[in-house]
Amino acid sequence: MPRSRLSAATPLPGAEEPIATLARRLRETTSATRLLAAWCAERGIGEGPIRAERHPALPTPPEAAAIAVLLEADRTTPLRHRRVTLWRGAAALSDCDIWWLPGRIAPSMRHALDTTDRPFGLVVEALHPTRRTLAEALLPGGGAHVLDHRALLLAGSPPRPCALVRERYRRRLVE
Repeated sequence: MPRSRLSAATPLPGAEEPIATLARRLRETTSATRLLAAWCAERGIGEGPIRAERHPALPTPPEAAAIAVLLEADRTTPLRHRRVTLWRGAAALSDCDIWWLPGRIAPSMRHALDTTDRPFGLVVEALHPTRRTLAEALLPGGGAHVLDHRALLLAGSPPRPCALVRERYRRRLVE
């Protein structure tokens, strides 16, 4: 499996504060949801808990074969997709695509992902997942998003990938 060449100390080329700080903290965290809650509390963004607004998922993502390789799954292993926007109160924070392996999480977690507005990271928190950053990119100015972050979530002993996330963080977080 590819290892990230990004460490917590790796600067994001071209990023200015606070985007660089957000990128660094994402590389250091085990939960993007918990990081967003703290980030928003520190900056007075929105109110209340982080929630996920679910959007229709792709039935079979075009990059399913590459995702399966990253998740250490074979072609017959079921792959699920969850597309959400994370919110805190009325503030949209990020847009996320999560590809996950239902066989690597508990049935109650699968049910929560299918039926609730709880963020993926909070649903699987009992697995004590870790994150491995795969890539990050500063996005061009003028758009809704400022940072594109991709990571593997690993859980278990020994740690195995259970999800691949692509998170696009909104400009509101750094204004």
